[in-house]
Amino acid sequence: MAVRIRLQRHGRKKRPFYRLVAADARAQRDGVFLERLGHYNPMTEPADVLIDEEKTLKWLRRGAQPSDTAKRLLSENGILMKFEYEKLGKPMPEQEAVEAVAKTDDPEPTETQEVASETDTPPTEAIPESVEAPESESAEEEE
Repeated sequence: MAVRIRLQRHGRKKRPFYRLVAADARAQRDGVFLERLGHYNPMTEPADVLIDEEKTLKWLRRGAQPSDTAKRLLSENGILMKFEYEKLGKPMPEQEAVEAVAKTDDPEPTETQEVASETDTPPTEAIPESVEAPESESAEEEE
């Protein structure tokens, strides 16, 4: 049996709400499904997407093929990337970065951070200095 991860349309006319499901490829769009994996509401701003990662990965491991829209939703949530790295037997890039940061506990700021903190002055401090400078020059010239 060919399994597809696809969207089931729910909601009323012009107010769609979708469920992400694993279903037999031959089943109707809104018909029988094997397991519910999450939901997608495009009417909210930003769109509300909730996907059960473990269930979805289980079906992807079993060979389920996502539809185009389901593939886009899974990619945005990072589930497809996680599945690809799992297939290749490599760790996720975020995990490597987190481990590298944890190994290098450097409490001292870098040069760029030091320079940025020295040059950052609030605009209110810069204005009085520039106003005072011409007055002091004119006072010196008069004497």
